Amino acid sequence: MTRVWSEGFEMRDLVGYSVVGTYITGTARSGSVALYVPRGQYLGKSITAISEFYIRFGLYVVAYSTNNPIYMSWNKGSTRLGCVYVSNGGYLTASVGTGFSATSTGTNRLSSSTWYLVEVHVLISDTGNIDVKLDGRTDITYSGDTKPGADTTVDAIRMANEDYGTSGTALSIFDDIGLNDTAGGVDDSWCGDGRIIVIKPNSDTATLDLTPSAAVGHYTLVDDIPADGDTTYVEGSVDDEEDIYDLEACGLGDVIITRIWTEARAKDTASSGKNVALITKASGGAEVSGGDVALAGSYTVKVLGAEELVNPVDSAAWEVADIDALQGGPRTRP
Repeated sequence: MTRVWSEGFEMRDLVGYSVVGTYITGTARSGSVALYVPRGQYLGKSITAISEFYIRFGLYVVAYSTNNPIYMSWNKGSTRLGCVYVSNGGYLTASVGTGFSATSTGTNRLSSSTWYLVEVHVLISDTGNIDVKLDGRTDITYSGDTKPGADTTVDAIRMANEDYGTSGTALSIFDDIGLNDTAGGVDDSWCGDGRIIVIKPNSDTATLDLTPSAAVGHYTLVDDIPADGDTTYVEGSVDDEEDIYDLEACGLGDVIITRIWTEARAKDTASSGKNVALITKASGGAEVSGGDVALAGSYTVKVLGAEELVNPVDSAAWEVADIDALQGGPRTRP
């Protein structure tokens, strides 16, 4: 599986990002929240180094300015190898190197206060590519040198508004991010459209091994968004104990469901080097455990469960009824 990054900001925090100068609020493309980026701020995401990738994101331009370009860049360390930015005229523009020198400019003007789907394909090479789609239609096709220096791979993505220290009104909102590399035969090309929502625990099952912080339903202690830290929680000190919860109905209709995953915030209260895994259980099937995730002594770890592209019970595509019957929860691990 080659999906490198999926994010809809539905957890309403920025845990797990290497560089953060942003906050979450405002208009959402899907779900209830998105990432709002004012001038001079950005979101940075570290990734395993790759030379070619496909990224998708929803973009809502509140305002644009030549002094404060809105952009998505690909970096090696602190060095920007290139970016796609919104020009002062409102056109998507591809740029190679650290600045905002147009390599190729699209022909479709972006209106303010409108959601757009932006997809970008980048190959880092002396004879590379930058291809951009806007709402599914080709807007930029560039072939040429995309390797401005010696770096042949990228290891960070940035969503940003540049601040040149001059007056400007550039503001943007990002949502529904997907990033694919080109390995593995799955998720190895254009991401296509996608919308990310969250469904929360809404009742307990019979499997409740963990200790609640209060004498109430366990699920009520883990359904806070954003997570409330040490205010409400469940905990365990014995390996391989778990809580499993029913999840609320997803509220979806005529959709294609391409992937699910579990996500949580957790910490190691005893600094004992313990792990946690997240479980899903489809109706009629066995529990599916994600990989062990090492915890820190604070809520600074984004705990992700297994990403499942199909229902493991029948190996068929997920259906709305499958999601509405889904269960999940945490398992303590050594």
